[in-house]
Amino acid sequence: MATYRWNKYVLNKNYDANFEPAENSGMGFDLREGYRSFTPGDWYFIVSDPFPINELTPIGTVFYFKQNSENALYKAKILRFDNYNNVVILELQRWIIGKLSEAKVSISQGSYLGEVTSTNRNAYPDNSYTSDAWYVYAGVVNTAPTTPGAFTQPTGELEIGDSKVFSVGSSSDAENNLSKYVWEASINGGSFTKIGETTTNNITYTIPSAKTLKLRVKAVDSAGLESGWRESAVFTVTKPKYYWSKYNVSPIYGIKENFIDYSGGKSKSATIENCILSVGGYVSSNAALFKGCKVDSTGAFVGENNSGQVGFYVLDTVYNIFGTLPIYVMGTSGTAYKVLLSVQDEYYYYVTIYELIPEVKGYTKTTLIQSGIIAEEGTYPTDGQQSGYWWVRGSRVNQSIAPPGPITTTKQGTILKPDELVTFTFNPSTSPNIKRYDWEMQYNENGFSVQTNDTSTTRHYRTTNNKSYTKVQFRVRAQDTNNVYSDYIYSEVYTIQHNVIPTILLNTANNFIMSETEGQNEVLVDGSARDTDANDNIIIKMQINDGTIRNIQSALSDGSTPVEFSKKITYSNKRVYDGATPISNDLSENVDHKLKVWADDGQGGISTVEERTFRVIHNRPPVISGTDEDLGELLERPSITYQVDDPEKQTATITERINGQIIRTFDAELGTEYKIEIPIEMWIPLQLEQEHKLTIEAKDTFGAKSTRTYTFTRTEDTIQVELKNPFVTDIAATRILVTPDVYLPIGSTILIEACNNAFDEVPAWEDITGMAMNKRGFNFANTEKTAEQWGINIRFTINKGTAHDQVRFNGFGGAFD
Repeated sequence: MATYRWNKYVLNKNYDANFEPAENSGMGFDLREGYRSFTPGDWYFIVSDPFPINELTPIGTVFYFKQNSENALYKAKILRFDNYNNVVILELQRWIIGKLSEAKVSISQGSYLGEVTSTNRNAYPDNSYTSDAWYVYAGVVNTAPTTPGAFTQPTGELEIGDSKVFSVGSSSDAENNLSKYVWEASINGGSFTKIGETTTNNITYTIPSAKTLKLRVKAVDSAGLESGWRESAVFTVTKPKYYWSKYNVSPIYGIKENFIDYSGGKSKSATIENCILSVGGYVSSNAALFKGCKVDSTGAFVGENNSGQVGFYVLDTVYNIFGTLPIYVMGTSGTAYKVLLSVQDEYYYYVTIYELIPEVKGYTKTTLIQSGIIAEEGTYPTDGQQSGYWWVRGSRVNQSIAPPGPITTTKQGTILKPDELVTFTFNPSTSPNIKRYDWEMQYNENGFSVQTNDTSTTRHYRTTNNKSYTKVQFRVRAQDTNNVYSDYIYSEVYTIQHNVIPTILLNTANNFIMSETEGQNEVLVDGSARDTDANDNIIIKMQINDGTIRNIQSALSDGSTPVEFSKKITYSNKRVYDGATPISNDLSENVDHKLKVWADDGQGGISTVEERTFRVIHNRPPVISGTDEDLGELLERPSITYQVDDPEKQTATITERINGQIIRTFDAELGTEYKIEIPIEMWIPLQLEQEHKLTIEAKDTFGAKSTRTYTFTRTEDTIQVELKNPFVTDIAATRILVTPDVYLPIGSTILIEACNNAFDEVPAWEDITGMAMNKRGFNFANTEKTAEQWGINIRFTINKGTAHDQVRFNGFGGAFD
């Protein structure tokens, strides 16, 4: 019920016309209080609105007062105050109660007394008076609105970023002046903050990033009066949920360069192979030198733009082709190197070497594994790789339905033939109330169109004969009974091959062996290919394992005649060659390798790949007869007989050495008997009582080598030294002086002999030891000769005897006449 209010005022009555002048006007009165108004009664006056009178009261103030001694009311006007602080009145007037009936009364609104209320609209006048006061209507008494009603739970889950409608029961207002609702939110239990104002009992609010959310609301009227707060329950907030599709991935490889060495002083006659070997790497001497390099999908290095040069070419030759450009060479065990050359001077080069390392730079999406995976935002990438798979985010779960599963077919590969019937299937959507599946198709990426729309999860397609259509792709989506759609699921892109695939016949036998042995070092790859499409350019291709693909032959098909082909491949130093070009990397022993041959018609048609399995036998070093042996102590020069053979029947180069010093080098005939001997001039300098090595090295054409080693200790109890070429004299020498440089330890002896008929079959040796050791001349006793010439010879014979130290014979000097 409404309450009404009035402002109440004093009721003023004015009787001024009945005042008469008093006799004592101008006199001083001891008055300390006056009144501003009065009300006459029947027999008395009632004064009101008192105020103090003192020296601070303004001159000219009009007031009323009564004297108790008489029944009269005085009206006075302050003239001044005397020396006793008494008020001096001017124009004193008196109204005697007996003359009240003669008064003229005028009624007016006085001073404000306060506010009165009533639920009766007519309890007081709107702007008039009653017997006691004057009243002015002030309107209805305003009251606050009621507290809004309970919150209504929003539909669905509260996901970050969603716009949700929050509602409460309406507030009421007795005066019908409800103005607005004020809304506030508390995020994660924090303080409430204002989120908006509405004129209705609901608000649309975007869910913030939070884990919990609580709202409250109050009503406010036009006068600003507020209701109490209505609080909601605590809502749980989640991240948005999406449908995700999961795909296989394929790595994308790059190349990382690991610096190994930079050095100068590399001779122009050095090779790329030597340079890499010198820093601990290894490449074959026949390794091809490429101008480019890449990494294939398996992470293996593949050379590009073959220069035609190989690892054993000297730097001068390589520089003439590459200059300062990078040189790429494939090593063993999947390694690869980059080499840079720059000229140091006319004799040498600077060489920089990097080891190349395959490095995964990223991943690319391949085949679909699973669709319709529900997860919160941020669980997987929007469109990227994580944990070995590729993820693609689809639609919001609360805005769509789960898509169908991946599109599959029993068809192997992505090549379709004209008029070929292919059946596709997909798993149904996991969402309820599915109405249909829209199956769509596009040719040549020109836009999809609906082919069928029903509830079947199997679709059939017959390949078109229209040769302008070379690619076809399919997609499917689900629709439920509320007409909500899922995301599309896509098939692979299929290639339509309108031409006839060529066929091939390979005559080369299976399970062959390749080695350096004559008869096994070459294989004939021959056969024929056929293509019924006339004018197709048939190319016969060949490949060893996954190495370089080589064209064997090409020819135009006439639609009926087979295209014959023949190519001889050779094996050398662990690799297979087409002419001088290697078509494989180093091939391991004792494992199966593949020779692959196929026909390509240039129109996308590729025949069945014919494969032949083969194994290789690596080049084996020559075989030297006998075994390594310690010959013990030797007084005489050894003489050892040996033979050399080679498993591949290659030429074997023999090098004989004593302590690393070459005795002789020659090309041996396999199976022929040879003898190694130490020349006397190399035997004599060999130290006594020390181990010496006599070696036979056999190296084949490809550098494979074997070594036979014999060790021995040279010992002597007698040393005899004689001139190899005696001195020729015109006549018989009569005297000789010999001065030996020799050290003879205790227990050893020396015999020094000389002759003047050195060219006789039996020279006349004479003992000159005493004279020679004393550095004195010796007179020959002999005067005869049987040879044509006279000649001088000298002979030293040293016996070790019981000496423990070494005898040292450093040489001798002398003269004769």
